[in-house]
Amino acid sequence: MLPPLLYAYISVLRKQQKTIDYAQYGLKSPWLIGLIETFSEAFNLCLLISFFPLLILMVLIMTDDLGGNPIEAFHLHTGIWTLRFLCITLLVTPIQVMTKWRGMAHFRQLFGLMTFFYAAVHVYGYLAIDQAWVWSSIFRDISETTYIWWGLFCFFVLALLALTSSKPAKKAMGKSWKKLHRWIYPASVAAVLHYLLQLKGNLADPLLYGLLITFLLLFRVLVWLKDRKVTRLMIPKRPPVEEEKVPVEETH
Repeated sequence: MLPPLLYAYISVLRKQQKTIDYAQYGLKSPWLIGLIETFSEAFNLCLLISFFPLLILMVLIMTDDLGGNPIEAFHLHTGIWTLRFLCITLLVTPIQVMTKWRGMAHFRQLFGLMTFFYAAVHVYGYLAIDQAWVWSSIFRDISETTYIWWGLFCFFVLALLALTSSKPAKKAMGKSWKKLHRWIYPASVAAVLHYLLQLKGNLADPLLYGLLITFLLLFRVLVWLKDRKVTRLMIPKRPPVEEEKVPVEETH
């Protein structure tokens, strides 16, 4: 049920993308507009490819090929792909900064929604398959397990970002929209901690994702510092105000 709903929602975003007036972004060259429209067709391709991990998981389930611990394999598969799509979402902004193409924002929406989608499948697997909707067991597990707290924090943030990712929501929220969507940064850190704290053996994979996310967040800090410096240089300095000389009265 979730994939068709997600596809329908992203299709709305895709239609909004077609209404873009390229001239307002200073794009008048026909070949450049043609190149961008080619990239816009890649949006549908990215959408299709984004469902491949789910398709692979379904094939593994149907062929009973999830290994000796299928529940753990399910959690690992959906959790890893949530983290991967989160990294891809964070990667879009550096690409947008380097290419100066605002159309990349639509890809960020797509990958952000796919991040939430796989996170929702991951949470559903925990509630329905692992805990069989036994809420007493679920609450006990949450209260006793630290890494679940980080996972829940990340999931709730992703849910809020997904619900407010449309243009009407952005318009209605105004300046608060940007502030809310910056919560993806602590959510990405929480996702890495969720992955790291539940492992008992090889920690190479979560540390690798942690380094990648650190680099992507550091890139944003450097861009922010650069923009702040440029803005400061562009502000004209006020000339010093000369003090008025008060004439000294001669005394006789």
